[in-house]
Amino acid sequence: MTSDKPSETVFTATAPGRRAMIGTLAGLGAVATLATAAPAHSAPGPLDSRRSPRQIAAAFYASYNADLAAGFERYISKDLVLHGFDGPNTRSAWMAGDLELKASLTGYRLDVFDQIAEGPKVVTRWSLGGTHTGTILGIPPSGREVHLSGISIDRIAGGQSVEHWSEGNFGRFLQLLRGEDA
Repeated sequence: MTSDKPSETVFTATAPGRRAMIGTLAGLGAVATLATAAPAHSAPGPLDSRRSPRQIAAAFYASYNADLAAGFERYISKDLVLHGFDGPNTRSAWMAGDLELKASLTGYRLDVFDQIAEGPKVVTRWSLGGTHTGTILGIPPSGREVHLSGISIDRIAGGQSVEHWSEGNFGRFLQLLRGEDA
């Protein structure tokens, strides 16, 4: 197993203030890399066949802090096999849910802490969060700072994720949104 951890996509555990600063700078670096390497709106092509599975996964997760819809279009296969938090689901439901989540959290940010690749599979440990200012899953805005963390595995083929698994603290995230045990 190899660990491929370039500074533009991986964040280390540091003091909270420093982590935010490093995360901001690293996220901007990842977005800049994407902007120069391959436009997010174009279809996968020869450039993506030269990129490693870890580079494809890093580009997708970087799109969470930029143009997420374009990231899905470019890096997530239309024929995706999805194993989400609630079992098998659809690509369109995943995309709609994540776009709603991003729109409902002011100061939204996704941070990638680790990415480990072995063959076509990439494991990503991540956290996202922001201030709950819009309705999420029917839960009205609370003004609370909320965070969701998890680990995802993507199987990359042809420059796209063709299979995706996710596990995370979604139950706790819902409790935070509702103000239960906050």
